[in-house]
Amino acid sequence: MRMLRGVFHNLWMLGSIIGAGFRGVVTIMAFTEGGLMRQFCLSQRTIALSSIVLVCLTAGSLVTLLNLGRDQYYRTRVKYLERENRAMISLLEGQAEQLGKLKLEMAKLKEFEESVRQVAGLGVATELQAGEPEPAGGGKPSKSRRP
Repeated sequence: MRMLRGVFHNLWMLGSIIGAGFRGVVTIMAFTEGGLMRQFCLSQRTIALSSIVLVCLTAGSLVTLLNLGRDQYYRTRVKYLERENRAMISLLEGQAEQLGKLKLEMAKLKEFEESVRQVAGLGVATELQAGEPEPAGGGKPSKSRRP
């Protein structure tokens, strides 16, 4: 019984505190087109709470709109990059195909060179010999100059 009385007392005190907060009342008068007057009474806490909720909702809406705009920008950017990536991949595949053809041509040319050397009676050329051009005079270049 004592516990029930304590709970009831605590609820009564909480109601008194809330009621004290609603004592400051703002009266709003509104006139209709017909000339009638309407009167509304709102507590200051209700107005303050409504203002806070309105500000929070406005801020949340702005953040949501900014995120939506940023997400749309990133989606557009990703689509552009994917398109560019596909174009680069196709270019690389084309170049890889051309490189493969060039390697086949180089192999054919090396075989042709070897067959020409065999017909001419020359030895098989080494990589070093194939890469070094001979001087225009026909002989080995001299290392020292004579006056």
